[in-house]
Amino acid sequence: MKMRITHISDTHNKHKQLNGKLPGGDLLIHSGDITSIGREHEVKDFIKWFNDIDNYMYKIFIAGNHDLTFESEILLKNKSEYFDRKVYKNPNPSSGKPQWLEVMLESEVNPNVFYLQDSYVMLDDIKIWGSPISPSFGYGWAFNADRGYDINSIWSRIPTDSDIVITHTPIYGYNDRAANTNQNVGCADLYHKLNEIKPHLHFAGHIHEAYGYKPTEWGYTFNGCTCNLRYEALNNPITFDYDFIARELNFI
Repeated sequence: MKMRITHISDTHNKHKQLNGKLPGGDLLIHSGDITSIGREHEVKDFIKWFNDIDNYMYKIFIAGNHDLTFESEILLKNKSEYFDRKVYKNPNPSSGKPQWLEVMLESEVNPNVFYLQDSYVMLDDIKIWGSPISPSFGYGWAFNADRGYDINSIWSRIPTDSDIVITHTPIYGYNDRAANTNQNVGCADLYHKLNEIKPHLHFAGHIHEAYGYKPTEWGYTFNGCTCNLRYEALNNPITFDYDFIARELNFI
């Protein structure tokens, strides 16, 4: 079984700058942070763009910590209010996805487009599991879970026969070094889980300055962040051919 796969992530509303840079293939993967703060018009613009890409057989995306409405319906007056975080001191915010988003994910995505949230899809006998979760940091972000017990309760849901795992967070020590602290900030709990499962491929994002890929003990892990640390959409999509039988990877 062979697939031509393209990986992108962290487009933050800059997705249209990738027009002409997606060569086509079997599978297009976006590993989260499709928006800046998850507003309705941002999400609709991304999904229309993702729907309209016609040179991939299948397309998969997950949410990330910036895609707030995918986790909870919290309405923000303006962007400064989001960065001030004060809005999140409201003790009774509406929880769950807003109705417009539920409708969109259920009826407005193309049949070959799949949104994964701690769930999997089978595509041509390839099992692909995805999650938007990242280790907790700061305040007001979506899909954060504390390291240890809380985040392991999510990783324990990854099917042991997964061929591809997509998460917003990178694994610890692989394309996860933060420029402001010069420390690896990926998830060690996920690293250990993937060492158990041994998927062929792992796709992540989140740490913009750590774009790239590395071989692992079991396969390959990718950080496909489109935006750099200054939120400039300068990183190219990562495209390669992968042989699931021979476990061989060839970039194009």
